[in-house]
Parts: sequence; structure tokens; C-alpha cells
Amino acid sequence: MKQVRILLLRHGECDGGAILRGRVDVPLSEKGWRQMSAAVKAQAAVCHGIYSSTSRRCAEFAKTFAAEQYVASPVGIQLDSSSFTPLTAQLLVELQEVDFGDWDGRLLDELYHQDGERLATYWQNPWQMSPPNGESMASFETRINTAIDGIVDQEFAKVAQDIELVHGEVNTAKSATHIWIVTHGGVIRHLMARALGAVQMVGFYSQLTLPVAAVVSINVLEDEQGERYWRLDWPSTTSANSDLL
Repeated sequence: MKQVRILLLRHGECDGGAILRGRVDVPLSEKGWRQMSAAVKAQAAVCHGIYSSTSRRCAEFAKTFAAEQYVASPVGIQLDSSSFTPLTAQLLVELQEVDFGDWDGRLLDELYHQDGERLATYWQNPWQMSPPNGESMASFETRINTAIDGIVDQEFAKVAQDIELVHGEVNTAKSATHIWIVTHGGVIRHLMARALGAVQMVGFYSQLTLPVAAVVSINVLEDEQGERYWRLDWPSTTSANSDLL
């Protein structure tokens, strides 16, 4: 059984106050940077790869985090200090948050005052309606699924290359890989729903608490027939901060 363990990291607190953050490109606050640093330090996992949304609140931290991680040289080369190279974060626009269209970047209090009924309907059932001039939930989910499936395919290909035969037996120590994906609340909620078989379940997104800098783990297993199974392992969050996107 081969395994890809995905550690999903939501971005930390951002500058800009209580606004709806979709494609609006705001940086992390100093507090948000500390939140994310604490979140990754709390995980004792070996890191084999880092992927990130291209949004500043994700990408800037991911690039710094990746530069602090090192990966070993290919199997068969004697390891010394020169056999390890720093990772490079792979930035993917497909991992960005939902595009909220005309609502994007606006103060939430203002939005609720001016367009509260439509906003409440959207939060309850985002498949029923889309933000004005924004991205439909169906398009968003297709985008995220395509990106994640591509990442998982790539990582399983690496696992297959790393599995080596020792005296005719498979070295199972090479059958797993651990990666980080730095992204957004909506992306993580969708992937949790997918792992739980709760895709397009009305009320799921609005009922799920996911603080900033939360870490969610999903294990993707692949059997000898190539069938894949998703398992959600959601043991912790790192803070009880605002749940703004």
C-alpha cells in the first residue's frame, strides 16, 4: 500500500481587517506569520514537498518555509552535507480561494447591510447561487479537484520511483511521502468534504469551524490495483482566531 499524506495549512491572520478574502491579494499580518510558523512547528512530519496558492497570504510563507526544508539526494548516493538540497515551493494559481466577484475585498459588515439576504443564502447553499460576477461553486470544486489530483498523481509517481528492491523484497520505508499544501479555508473545506463523502452537502461549509492557521491532514492510500482511498485525520487546529476567508 502506497501513501501520500497531505498536510493542509490554512493561511494565518491577514492585513485588511474584517473583509471577505477571495482573490483580493493581501499579505499576512505579523500575527498571522507567527500563527503559521507555530502550526508547522507543531507537526513532526518529514517534508517531501510543498505546494501553495499563489495568493500572497499563502505563497510568501510557503516560499520561506520551503527554503528551511531539505530533501535527500537520490537513492544510491552516499549522504553527506552536500547530498541535501532545499525544497522549492510549487505555486499553483489553481489553489486560490473562491473568486467572490463583486463581494471580494469588501467589509463584511457593509456586505451584510447592503446585500445580507443574498450573502446568507450563499453561505447556506453556495451551489444554489454564485456571488455576483464571481465563481460558481461547481467551477471552484472542479478547479480544486483537478489541482489536487494532479499533485497526488505527481507524488505517487515519486513514491513509485523511490520504492527499491532490497534482496528481492520491497523496501516499504519508501512507500510513503509527506507534503504540505498552503491554501485557503474554502479549499480545505472542500477537500474535507471530499474525504468524508459529503460533497455538495447543504450547510456543510457554514457549519464547519476552521480557524486561521489550522492544519488538516488527509491520507491518500493507493492499493496494488491502483485504487485510491481518502482518509481524513483532523486532530487539531492551532488557534481560535477569526474564521474569515
